[in-house]
Amino acid sequence: MKFINKIFSFIFAVTLIFSFSACEEDNSLDNPSENYVSLEASKIVEVADGATVVATGRILASEAKNYDRTFNLLVDASTNHSASYYSVPTSVTIPANSKEGTYQVSITGTNLVDGSKIVVTLQPANGTNMNTNYTETSAYIDGKLVNSVTSVTTAKSSFVLYRPCSSTRVKISITFDNYPEETAWELYDSSFTLLDSGGFGPDGTTITGFAALGYADQSTFSNVKCLTPGTYTFVIYDDFGDGMYTSATISGNYSLSNLNNGVLFASGSGDFGGSSIHEFTVQ
Repeated sequence: MKFINKIFSFIFAVTLIFSFSACEEDNSLDNPSENYVSLEASKIVEVADGATVVATGRILASEAKNYDRTFNLLVDASTNHSASYYSVPTSVTIPANSKEGTYQVSITGTNLVDGSKIVVTLQPANGTNMNTNYTETSAYIDGKLVNSVTSVTTAKSSFVLYRPCSSTRVKISITFDNYPEETAWELYDSSFTLLDSGGFGPDGTTITGFAALGYADQSTFSNVKCLTPGTYTFVIYDDFGDGMYTSATISGNYSLSNLNNGVLFASGSGDFGGSSIHEFTVQ
């Protein structure tokens, strides 16, 4: 009987230990911020023509560990600044007892197109969630400090490049319908001096559109202008005369927005005929 009691006691003790361990594992899974690691989403970097700058990127973790954590960095295929004019390190380290690490990207402004970007991403690592950008928001719930996680579709970090601008950056964005070959645009200052244009042939008057420039149906063209305070006129043209309208489900659109504060200067879509004219003011 004593032997049976001893065996029963041993089995009960092992079961209790296993149950306690299992509960600990379950509790850790209840914490939505555990094991999240991501890169800072994006930042604007100013680079003068021919100059070289060093931009600092950040990697963020949802919790600190008592050891260094090193992750491999990769350059994403969506990068469109020439590989000859930037350098990205192969890895980044989050130091022990920290939730943050930094890395440096060297960028040269040779052949720089405003709005071009260098996109950095993380190589997947076992046991680490990298499919979510981690944003730490602290709040006290029932007397306990709780962190929340904000989910996005990617953990990529974009370094968006611009030449220095002491006034206002205005972004021209055009998403085509199924006929990018019919679209062209012009930008004038208050004296109706042509500042820039796109989609015209060498004579400056014949619309050749954007298909000849490599833009596919329903793709997006964008251009960023540095504009001083004043009044401007934006004109968008459609060579066929039916605007950017293909069907009830396929329609192009365009917009001009202030990148400094997000204000929308002008926008339009669908059938605007042969042209649409927008006057706007930069303060």
